[in-house]
Amino acid sequence: MRTKLTQVMLVLLIIGLAFAENLVIYPFDSQDVLLGVAVADKVAVAFDETFEVIAPDVAPTLVPPFIVQDGFISPIALINQGNGLFISSAGGARLLQGVLGADNVVTGYIDFVEDSLSLTGYIAYDGRVQTFTINAPQDDPGVLASKLINVLALTLNTPAAETDTSIDLSSNYGDYVRALTLIGGGFINDALNVLEAADSSPEVDALLAEVRAVLLGEMGERAGLLATMSLSVNNLNEAESQAYFEAFAARTSLPVANVWLATLEASQGNTQAAQDRFASLDAGYEFGQAAAAVYAASEMQDASALSTFLDSSQLSSVLAVDVGAQILEDVALRKQALKALGRLAPSWTYSFQELSFIAFDEDDPLAAAEALVVAVELQPESDLYWTNLGWAYYLLGFLDRSEAASLTATQLDANQYIGFYNLGLARAVTGRLDEAMDAYRQALAADPDVDDEAVKDLENALELYPGVSAVHFALGSLYEAEGRRAEAADQFEAYLMMDAVAPFDSVAAERVELLRAPPPPIEISEGVKLGLGLDAVTASPYHPGDRVYPTFELFTPGFELPSEVMVDVSLLDADGQALSSYSEQIRIPQNAIGYQVSSVGVDIPLDVTAGTYTLKVTATASEAREASVVLDVNVEGDAMLFRQLVSRNIVMQSFDTGTALYSAADLGAQEETLLGVLVRELRQTSELAEDALPTVATGRFEGLSGGELFSDSSVNDVRDFLNYLIAQDTHDTTFTFVDAYAQWALDGAQTLND
Repeated sequence: MRTKLTQVMLVLLIIGLAFAENLVIYPFDSQDVLLGVAVADKVAVAFDETFEVIAPDVAPTLVPPFIVQDGFISPIALINQGNGLFISSAGGARLLQGVLGADNVVTGYIDFVEDSLSLTGYIAYDGRVQTFTINAPQDDPGVLASKLINVLALTLNTPAAETDTSIDLSSNYGDYVRALTLIGGGFINDALNVLEAADSSPEVDALLAEVRAVLLGEMGERAGLLATMSLSVNNLNEAESQAYFEAFAARTSLPVANVWLATLEASQGNTQAAQDRFASLDAGYEFGQAAAAVYAASEMQDASALSTFLDSSQLSSVLAVDVGAQILEDVALRKQALKALGRLAPSWTYSFQELSFIAFDEDDPLAAAEALVVAVELQPESDLYWTNLGWAYYLLGFLDRSEAASLTATQLDANQYIGFYNLGLARAVTGRLDEAMDAYRQALAADPDVDDEAVKDLENALELYPGVSAVHFALGSLYEAEGRRAEAADQFEAYLMMDAVAPFDSVAAERVELLRAPPPPIEISEGVKLGLGLDAVTASPYHPGDRVYPTFELFTPGFELPSEVMVDVSLLDADGQALSSYSEQIRIPQNAIGYQVSSVGVDIPLDVTAGTYTLKVTATASEAREASVVLDVNVEGDAMLFRQLVSRNIVMQSFDTGTALYSAADLGAQEETLLGVLVRELRQTSELAEDALPTVATGRFEGLSGGELFSDSSVNDVRDFLNYLIAQDTHDTTFTFVDAYAQWALDGAQTLND
């Protein structure tokens, strides 16, 4: 029989610590995620009797965030900004050890090498990090676990229990590992579904009991697992999580549990209680003291404690200084922290990335280049770092290096349009117009919106490289792409007055003639079609509440269209007054002489009466160019929910199959019939909802369990949900119906009148 949390607290508080040391086993990074978790799990089981083991389903969630104004910053999220694999490195092992206050930490990654598996691991212990590599056949991954157990036993001078290390992910054990992985990622309800579908086994049954316990707010056997899982349940109950962490803190030797308690107090607005929690931390737990300093910096703008950690040998503490400095907007302190991070973790790109950003902000391209040279060496596949290095080199006047770095960026990512702009600039200022324009064309192909900074760069280049005619031609081209016709003509004329060369001389002359002439008119094609939704479903007569979309072609007879056209669609009454309207800026690809528009829709108001209305479509472009067309819209009948859903491209899917529960083909069906489809979907998932959802705390369903909510909801309840969904201007989205309905109910089941 499970016990409510509050009934076990006093018992837990008098339980002494069971182990002299703890061992944190982080999931091993691998292209096969389940394999990395399985190996870590086998090792955890082997040492469960000699250490307090923090297993791979707990470890990923146990790292607490820094508390900042109006939110939290996760150390792991910061790490992933620079290099997502850093946690699986020697520095990552040290970081985890410092953050958790752990005695021993194991992390690493698994590579697939031909027919073999290679695990590179890191053990942080006794103030050092040991690196090792072990191998196993791909068809026998359990050998990795067996070898790793032996390595740990020798390194930590501790015997391991004999345990089954075989790994067969196609068996029931694979389902268990999948559940462990989902739990470690915070997907508790998904883990529940996997475990309930798996065959019974001691490990499956034990884990299932823990998952069910936390979803019911009850105590189970593994305090650490319950505590970390409680952070990921739907509608986080902070008070309940606090009780779980109280239980965990009473049983663990890891001081990080108390940092979580401070975090939960702060999250509930209990500032003094959070400060008291931090003050109670052991002085030897350096990360705890650093996290407290970040909290002080956030709450009281007090930086006094931060700088004391700059000389720390713990990566986690110096990272805290960086976070605190960001809160205080203290750039000087931040630069010190980032440089210290670079010394402590020279393989982590984050510090070099951030130093480069600061250097650019401070107009210090040399410092930016120095940081980025290291960053691209550490992460040579980063198109961002190569792009920024190319820009730093340009600012320094190293044009050959700028071009090489920018070219590398574009080779890494063909959509790296800023890299193409940098490449075009470096080529333009060195007079290679053909190569420069090729780069600019690729930039605009990747993103048709002309980058304002790229234009400014060419404008600046006119002063930096006054004798280079190619700059004028390139700038004229970007001006024209932006619709700045007169300025574009000026630049093409300037090009022609200098050392213009074929074929660009004739191109420039042609552009000048075209740009100086009156702009060509824009027109809207005949035969504008009107339909329901983006798919333009033929569904006339239309109903109140429908969203209708005209489909038509914009063109300029014999000329290119302007780069931007504003399209307005308005529904007018008999007096020409707008009942509703919507406008959208349409980007036209370069050199297009015709372009189909079908993405601008307008709503027929819910309160209109039956009759014929006018839909007016207006297209406007630069230099007072305008075209318009009108067509009749016949409106009859009453508002129909499913027409509104289809016309707004709202697709709701079945929980079991993921298929759509309705489509445009169902528009002719009775609304009650389609509402019944959704009600049946609730009934069919009521058993799952009973276990997965908490009791509804407010609104019309207050006091109902998840199963009762789904089994008792009526057609009228579903109708209210759909009306509320549409009223929030939901559109162009796909989701699982029961998930959205449950969230609506748990949030109080608001209606249009609320």
